[in-house]
Amino acid sequence: MNADLDRLADRHFRPDPEGQLAPPTDARQGRVLVGADSGTAATKAGQHALWMLTNLLCRQFRLVTSIGFEIPATIPLQPRVAAFGGAPLLADALKNCVRLVAGAHVGICDAESVDGAAYDFEIVIGRPCRSPRAPLRLIAIAEGWRLYLGRDLWIPDHPPSSDLSFAPYMVACFAAGEVFKRLRGMKEGKGAFIDEGKPLFLSVWSGSKGESWADLDSGPSVDGLSFPALYFAGAGAVAQAAGLTLGGLLDVNGHATVVDPDTLDLTNDNRYVLSTINHDQQPKAPLLAAFLSERGFSQYPFEGSWQAYVTRQDREANREDLADLERRFLYRLILSCVDDNGARHSIQNLWPDLIIGGSTYGLTAKAITFDMASGQRCLKCFNPVDDRNVKVRARLKEARLMTPERRESFFRALGVDPVAANQHLRQPECGQLSEADLNRFAADDPAMSIGFVSVAAGILLAIQVARLELAGRDALTERGAILMANFYKPGLRWLPSLPESECDCIRRRVSDWAAQWPGYLKGGGYG
Repeated sequence: MNADLDRLADRHFRPDPEGQLAPPTDARQGRVLVGADSGTAATKAGQHALWMLTNLLCRQFRLVTSIGFEIPATIPLQPRVAAFGGAPLLADALKNCVRLVAGAHVGICDAESVDGAAYDFEIVIGRPCRSPRAPLRLIAIAEGWRLYLGRDLWIPDHPPSSDLSFAPYMVACFAAGEVFKRLRGMKEGKGAFIDEGKPLFLSVWSGSKGESWADLDSGPSVDGLSFPALYFAGAGAVAQAAGLTLGGLLDVNGHATVVDPDTLDLTNDNRYVLSTINHDQQPKAPLLAAFLSERGFSQYPFEGSWQAYVTRQDREANREDLADLERRFLYRLILSCVDDNGARHSIQNLWPDLIIGGSTYGLTAKAITFDMASGQRCLKCFNPVDDRNVKVRARLKEARLMTPERRESFFRALGVDPVAANQHLRQPECGQLSEADLNRFAADDPAMSIGFVSVAAGILLAIQVARLELAGRDALTERGAILMANFYKPGLRWLPSLPESECDCIRRRVSDWAAQWPGYLKGGGYG
């Protein structure tokens, strides 16, 4: 049991690449009370926020030890809220979420039977029904594209009426982030906590903060969207969150091709928002495809690499119109959710019509538009490929200096057979290591990754896909090609993106891309 818990918690105890989090040894544990008033808990927006918040908190393994719920017991669960663990009543669905995600690793408290002083945090979705029951209480409000998170008792005039999941999911991410920063620990003078400054009023449509709810851009209405055919290149944490967000819309329809060669594993379960501990070792692509199918998409899962999909190795044809385009290596809209730079280069080298990527780094999440019609960086500019052989030689040199015992553990951690690897060290020309083994030597160590950050990247990706349909292609980059969520200092911002002078996209956006999609240089729109 402890071994499983170590694996579940591993990724969010890795070093922070931004250097703002405290050492893992400074981390502490805490209990969280989640509550909602009856009016908000009965709404779709309120339930979206409650379910996502619960999902994210119970994935903070070795930090959040138990969750209490102060939810009206008789409120029914609305449709398209719980991706798993659904039940007739909302309160039961939230408890099912904890059990399925965390098993015995995170407890469930009966809020009425636990002394309020036992809680470290209280997060209320909507109107607080009583005085605070924890040293820190945050109030979260979200409707449509707008959200509020703070300590002040600001309450809207009426419960939320929008069914959209964008702002409810994002406010859950920011609330979960505030819990994480306090339990995992921040270095002195680094980052910012919402309760120590101004509350967060934010429009996820415009990416802008405000001083009040009325200041926020309320965004367009959404009565159901028909998406173009989407290619999910990767079906991991970011893709799952994007699929969940898009699948939460009412009357949505589209087609999703989901490509991923890997299986789910416990070391990533802290951020796989659609999966539970029961999904360990199951393939990623069918899981995401099946969920999208339940939410109105036709779908095509492929359990292989992006490169294998493109070369049509050992697979059936996709939908007829797409199969015809694929034979000519034409891809309209690719959502890049892979974490391997080689795969990213393979995607860009197809010169698709449009790429939108989702990624994380420390406590920041990004959705980046790679539009060759607008002069932004390409996917390769952002993700240079290091020389594999140089990295392999460096790893092998490192292994030679280890004790035999440490060397065996090192090889096993990489997923390489110790006998074959030791033979290779003695006789490098013997060919004992396969190409896949050498790739494992070249791979970087898994980076720190946290549930609410990966989910935020997926939400931003979904927002950009929706923006494409609601406002047109130019709206993806008019404020900047990068939409970033920052959890060190909570908020969203747009950033510009200019191509690298050394990248061949300077030339190939004119030769290769424009030759495949000639209409867009003449002012054509997205088709």
